[in-house]
Amino acid sequence: MVSEENKRNVAEDFLLCNRCGACRAVCPVADAVGEEWASARGKVELAEAFFRGEKLTDEDLQQAFDLCLHCMACEENCPSGMRAEEVILAARVEMARRGKIPWMKRVALKMLDGMDNVLFQTMRQLGMSRKGPPHGTRGKSPLSIFYPLLGWPRQRFIPLPKNKPFLKKGSEFFPASFFDEIMLDPARFARKSHGDTGLDQEGATALIDLVLRTRIKNRAERRRAYFFVGHTVNHFFPEEAEAITLVLNILGIDVHAPAGQACCGAPQFYSGDIEAARKTAAKVVEQISRVEFDWIVTSCSSGGRMLKHEFPRLFDLNEDGFFNIAWDPVTEVFTRKGEGSSAREEYFEIGELYRKHIETRIFDINELIVDLLGLEKSVRGFDSMVMNMDEVKKEAGQEGIDEEGSDTRSTVTYHHPCHLNRGQKVDWQPEMILEKLPGWKYVRMKDADVCCGGGGTFTFTHPDESEVIARRKMDAIEDAQPGVVATACPLCRIQIMDMMKRRFTVEAKEKGLPPREIPVVSPVELLAGDLLKILR
Repeated sequence: MVSEENKRNVAEDFLLCNRCGACRAVCPVADAVGEEWASARGKVELAEAFFRGEKLTDEDLQQAFDLCLHCMACEENCPSGMRAEEVILAARVEMARRGKIPWMKRVALKMLDGMDNVLFQTMRQLGMSRKGPPHGTRGKSPLSIFYPLLGWPRQRFIPLPKNKPFLKKGSEFFPASFFDEIMLDPARFARKSHGDTGLDQEGATALIDLVLRTRIKNRAERRRAYFFVGHTVNHFFPEEAEAITLVLNILGIDVHAPAGQACCGAPQFYSGDIEAARKTAAKVVEQISRVEFDWIVTSCSSGGRMLKHEFPRLFDLNEDGFFNIAWDPVTEVFTRKGEGSSAREEYFEIGELYRKHIETRIFDINELIVDLLGLEKSVRGFDSMVMNMDEVKKEAGQEGIDEEGSDTRSTVTYHHPCHLNRGQKVDWQPEMILEKLPGWKYVRMKDADVCCGGGGTFTFTHPDESEVIARRKMDAIEDAQPGVVATACPLCRIQIMDMMKRRFTVEAKEKGLPPREIPVVSPVELLAGDLLKILR
């Protein structure tokens, strides 16, 4: 269901900016660029001038409105509740309507069109794919020799897509019954010792107890999930998709993952090409409505946000559309043209399918797991409970683990993706999963909710600003000293992999320090790994 805060007409947001500057204090782009126009406040003022019809160059407009991470930190900190991201999107939509999408972006969007698009097909045909893990030197693209032509440094690390995407592996249905036989004797898990697997015995017993109770309930109710995979997970991180189906199956849930599913349309949406995004969204709704399920599961933070919050706007199911913003010189206010867009009538049947089959059923995988296991939120904010390594050792000693390191578990820290944390209000759930893992010691990262600088395509179109923004995240990771970094967004994952490679491998070698390879994974992959160790 569309949340109350998302029902406001975006034209009203123009009235709410009082130019206080609270947004600039938290805007990572403004901090990196150091210019007023780069802040949310500056962009809103520029958008007002644009919609009033003032003469502005295409170059200035594109420079300002493209330079946004959509991290929503400005909205979170605005005392008047002004949604700067909506104003920026409104300007992009109007620019696209006037044919002002840069040609390079149009070409890129065309290449990314479709789940198994021409870009990934070409890369695999040329042998530019990986068979091993996504991290490490084996995953580096041979195209790095051309990076300087794009304004990227040669040392940039972008993982190669897997040689076979998840949706091309032949199976579209993953039955929970696969684990029936192995889980018929729950008592054997309680008897089993996990000392040789690196798992904490007490934690492993507590976790499997929760899992078994959840499985029994879900199997009795014959629960099913539709797995909406998404571009990046499908091609770059099919290991994560496999972990999701495995965990859901262990929890007693049948999983549908149709091979022909479409992309969510986020690249077109955030570029301002609303009509292209709407057509893609309609295809997604039609595909999903053909399958019977209890939940739609997503693992891409932007994809989940699209399904939850942006699809209703694309089909004009609420009053929050920004597709026809106009300036009224008489009343001197911004308004939304007409009572609704043509989408309300043109996509009426799609809108009804969305309300019937999709609305209220969309869950991020971390959100659903925590809900199914009955885990409760810890009472703490992002500024509290930041643990350093001394605190980890102290806590370990309190649990009876000697100071000589008999606890063989590695540490894991977590980065909060903006479109999951602020965009979907899924913040504490991934951390709770990590805290429950018997095979890992969770260390909370400082500034865990600060943007990593990825911003979807931002890291590729604005590499210099992206690198500057990422330094704060790299400092926080260095302070945490983790064995693994976890995040719940595939695009954040690519960004952090790249920036850690530069900081902890390339720069370390230049300084004469030992290089470090720190894998980046999703919480559900770590959970799947621990569950498999318990079930052996």
